[in-house]
Amino acid sequence: MHEQPSHLTPEERKRADALLYGAPFAFVAMSETTGPYVVPMNFAYVPGRIYLHTGPGRKSAALASNSRVCLAITTDEVFDKGPTPCKDGFAYRAVIVEGWAHLLEEPEERETALRAIVEKYDPAAVDSPLDAKALFNTLVYAVIVDEFSYRERPRRGQ
Repeated sequence: MHEQPSHLTPEERKRADALLYGAPFAFVAMSETTGPYVVPMNFAYVPGRIYLHTGPGRKSAALASNSRVCLAITTDEVFDKGPTPCKDGFAYRAVIVEGWAHLLEEPEERETALRAIVEKYDPAAVDSPLDAKALFNTLVYAVIVDEFSYRERPRRGQ
C-alpha cells in the first residue's frame, strides 16, 4: 500500500487507519465465473495488507479463480433526514480497498494472520493455543493493498 496516498490529507489518513483497525467487518467483492459475489467477512488490518479467513466453499473457489478483490469497510452509518425527501441521505465513514488476495500456505504466516484476527476480536485469547484441526481446515488470505480511498459524509449540522 502506498504509505501516504496523495489524495488523502494526514487527517484523512489517520481516520482511514482508525476505521481499518476498528471496523467490525468488511464487504468483500470478488468474481466468480457466473458474475460478481459480495460477502461480509471479519478481517484484521496491518499496514499494507488485510487478513481474511474462510473454509472451503464458495469464497475460496472464487478467490482461487480470480484473486482480485475489492473491500468496502464502513462505520458510523446513520440516516440523515434532509429538509425534503430528495435531500435525505446517510452519514458515514468508508474505506474502499482494492488488491489481490494471496492464499497463505506457510504455517507461520497463517498463524501470524490468524493471531492478528484473534487479537482484533478477542484480545484476551491472542496467546491461547489454536485448535490444530480448525487451523488445518482454515484458509487464510493476505490481501495485498494496491489502492485505497477514504470518504466521509458527516451528519448535517455537525
